[in-house]
Amino acid sequence: MTFVHRTWRLGLVAATILLAAAAISPVLAATISVSIADKQFDPPKIVVAQGDTVTWTVTKAIGEPHTVTSGKPADADKGAAFDSQTDDPDLAKLKEVGGAFSFTFEKAGTYEYFCVVHPVDMTGEVVVLAPGESPGEAHERIPVERRLLGGGILILTLAVLFGGAWMFRRMNPA
Repeated sequence: MTFVHRTWRLGLVAATILLAAAAISPVLAATISVSIADKQFDPPKIVVAQGDTVTWTVTKAIGEPHTVTSGKPADADKGAAFDSQTDDPDLAKLKEVGGAFSFTFEKAGTYEYFCVVHPVDMTGEVVVLAPGESPGEAHERIPVERRLLGGGILILTLAVLFGGAWMFRRMNPA
């Protein structure tokens, strides 16, 4: 085997690894959507991984503004973790269809939230799982999209590994 052949094979393996890394990297941190329709958060309770971003978007406007504020209405430190009012004091951001607020959850834990304008009707909860933690009985199941994404990553990984092994055997006949 010549130096050129070895270099070509090494380059092929490196390209395959880079391609696999590029395909997998977008799923390391995901964006999860919560709809604000009428006077409800839909879904009201979600489970996400640490580092994920949750985006609340108005999908059905009622002509009144909304907020996404951490805590409970009676809490003294409400809005300490996140608060859409901080970004837009006049609340116009979450009034019309398409208005959105996003927050990235860097720490694991349970975050309750509510709308300051409609505190009785609009409440929700985000459960943030630490790396390696799986939802137990206390948590909801992982959303179908996340499971399908994990399955896709597994299939891609297997295809890259078996494809690499096939190429290696083809280039190095016994």
